[in-house]
Amino acid sequence: MSSEALPGLRLRKINVKQKESTVSAVATLPVAEEPVTPAGRLFMEKDMNCYILCTLAFENPINVEEFKKTFLVTLVNHKRFQSIIVQDKKGRDIWVPVEVNIDDHIVEANVDTSDPTYVENYVTDLAIAPPLDVKRPMWQFHVLNGTSGNAAGHMIVRVHHALGDGTSLMSLLLACTRRLGSPDELPAVPVARRRERERKSAFRHILSLLNLFWNTLVGVFLFTSTAIWLKDSESVIKGHTGVEKEKKKLNFVSLEMADMVTVKDSVNGTVNDVLMGIVGSALRTYLVGRDAASSPANSAGEIETSADSDPKAEVVKTKSKIASKVEKLRIRACAMMNTRGSPGLQELASMMEGGSQHRWGNRMGYLLMDIPLKYHLDPLDYVRAAKKVTDRKKASLEGIFTYWSGAMLMGLTGPKVGSLHITY
Repeated sequence: MSSEALPGLRLRKINVKQKESTVSAVATLPVAEEPVTPAGRLFMEKDMNCYILCTLAFENPINVEEFKKTFLVTLVNHKRFQSIIVQDKKGRDIWVPVEVNIDDHIVEANVDTSDPTYVENYVTDLAIAPPLDVKRPMWQFHVLNGTSGNAAGHMIVRVHHALGDGTSLMSLLLACTRRLGSPDELPAVPVARRRERERKSAFRHILSLLNLFWNTLVGVFLFTSTAIWLKDSESVIKGHTGVEKEKKKLNFVSLEMADMVTVKDSVNGTVNDVLMGIVGSALRTYLVGRDAASSPANSAGEIETSADSDPKAEVVKTKSKIASKVEKLRIRACAMMNTRGSPGLQELASMMEGGSQHRWGNRMGYLLMDIPLKYHLDPLDYVRAAKKVTDRKKASLEGIFTYWSGAMLMGLTGPKVGSLHITY
């Protein structure tokens, strides 16, 4: 998160009387026991062990000691960031507050900053790094001071998914900041404008309800079928057992938000529609190109042709067959849906001062999204095809169903069966 993306933000300065070289631990006060949510229990399973990784970019080098002081009076005061998961006498997983040593959670990385991809490489290594110690609160901030692009420092946030969902965690980080020039005020975050509700006739209301019912029915059927027998087509991007433990490579690309907004406005869609359209177009191009390069007809750069045949025509015919095959593939993405409103910055700031935290946690449903792979001459048609998919998902209760069915499954069978249900 660069200063250009969120102008006017800085971490609040805290006056703490203590030696500069060390930062003392914080002892938490006993609080009422809180059970771990079903999703939190699921994320703790060995087959899941899910972490959230977030890269923050800073215009200036990071002062580690100042960050430690700030986190002690903000982030660490949040109950999730000062608690671990243990089992009570009844065998239930609960959050229990412990003593937090800030030095265990702030890591100053020693990396070779001469490599232009040192940030990406570091994040890649964190993605397959060993799990955090469950005897400590499961979060870390890795500090990388070094020039990369327009940033003079980076902070990699590694938080176990059991602590909360990504939206709430990003909001919590923002709640740790204050406005430049007004150190007592929370930052102003743009809020999406609510569209005025269009007055509908009774007939159109009935059609909307029927559409909601049908989309929900189809979504629930496909989700249930996927859990039992319906699988994605075999392809080079389909994972296999143990793929989560293999070495990975992460690459980043920067997109101008103004360009994204222009495209989404042209199709009356959202930024997510644009991103999904990009994914569909790029994935189709990759699959067609890879299959064409490895096609037996194109091995060694030669194509078997008759004396009267046109080699160029044969190449076009071969690529056309491959493209037709790719378009018939069933490749889906799993999108997460927050089933409740995320807490605002004021509420999160109150949480870090000991306020109520009842709106914190993981309450997410799953949406199975078909990635459109059909070829389009007009690039905007890729976005329009993606918008059709997302519009159907928005006009359904599939996310609500998957959350409550998952919670029911967890309650009846435990997190191990839920983990197997998702991973296999």
